[in-house]
Amino acid sequence: MRKPKPLQKGDKVAIVSLSSGLLGEQFCQAQRELGIQRLKDLGLEPVFMPNALKGLTFLAENP
Repeated sequence: MRKPKPLQKGDKVAIVSLSSGLLGEQFCQAQRELGIQRLKDLGLEPVFMPNALKGLTFLAENP
């Protein structure tokens, strides 16, 4: 079995949305910012994927 290399400081980490689109909603902003800050504190660079912040309505209408 091949294992990926351990993450290093400066590595990019992809952020994807929950299937519901919850991550893109305004009421989740505090949790989203907390998660971003925690990744940065670990020396990682969060990168949001295209649909990660689209929200509940967009993802419900575009499964």
